[in-house]
Amino acid sequence: MTNHFAPSRIALGFVWPALVASAIVASGCSSEPENVATEEDDLSSARTQYVDIGQFLKGADYEKWFTARRALEQGFDQICGDTFCGGDYSNIYSLGFACSVSSKIGKVRECMWTFAASQEEVDARSGSIASSVAFFECRVKPTGNASGLVAAFGADPLNAKLPGMGSIYDTLSDCFDKPLGASPLPAPTAGSFVSAADAIEGTDIDAYYAMTGNLRTTFDDVCGDTFCEGEYANYQPLRFTCSQGPDKKIGTCSWTFAASETSLLSGGTHKVTRAPFVCTIPVKGTIRELSTVLAPGGATRLFDRKLPGTNETLNDALGRCL
Repeated sequence: MTNHFAPSRIALGFVWPALVASAIVASGCSSEPENVATEEDDLSSARTQYVDIGQFLKGADYEKWFTARRALEQGFDQICGDTFCGGDYSNIYSLGFACSVSSKIGKVRECMWTFAASQEEVDARSGSIASSVAFFECRVKPTGNASGLVAAFGADPLNAKLPGMGSIYDTLSDCFDKPLGASPLPAPTAGSFVSAADAIEGTDIDAYYAMTGNLRTTFDDVCGDTFCEGEYANYQPLRFTCSQGPDKKIGTCSWTFAASETSLLSGGTHKVTRAPFVCTIPVKGTIRELSTVLAPGGATRLFDRKLPGTNETLNDALGRCL
């Protein structure tokens, strides 16, 4: 990302300054579910139709489903740093949990949890940043019907024993162990540029992480009315990264995102359309100056603030990139 003023929308493959690779992982497949109702009981025509479970459930069951999905993501965020996020990918984030059921009686076909994560490497010679984005599709096959499934989630959906299988937590390790298709990052180079997160000291560290945390929270708040109205329903910010030279000036800043859209195939299995994005954030100055401009609070909305040394805002940069 040697051009500090132009965000990049990157397709699959490897390029400097930005590398994006996607990996698709399927795990947790079990035997065909057993149910007291046969598939023929669900037929009004020659073929069973499948829908998202959210379209099938009504009333209290729908509320339980909504609550369970939110609790799954919250539970994963709480344990990720001490479990799955301690390996090659330290920033695994959920892109959504979905289940398919037959349209008449609500027999569960499958559930899938989609995740994404990233790795970054600073080119020490130029300050450019290479990024690799991995996607994970974790599939499970509970048995029974929609109402029974949402009831089984209980108060702790991540660890609850689901009909016909163990817990979702028990299936995730195998899913994250196989990031198929991910291209490796380039080998480290000799030079004077380093990751800013590794170079800053003292109060600058607290300010930097307050900034990056605020960026993530603010993106989640504004996404539905802005960037998330296009081709993809789910956007997940992965990592905001800057390189720093020996003069403490920023070389490059980039913000890596993953996006997805889930649909159902005719057989009831899920298909995920996914895309990685690596957005160059135009900045001229130091990490301290950037952290000050993008600090929490202030009268001007975060994404409308002029970035140091430019006339650009985050809205400008992300609008072109996403």
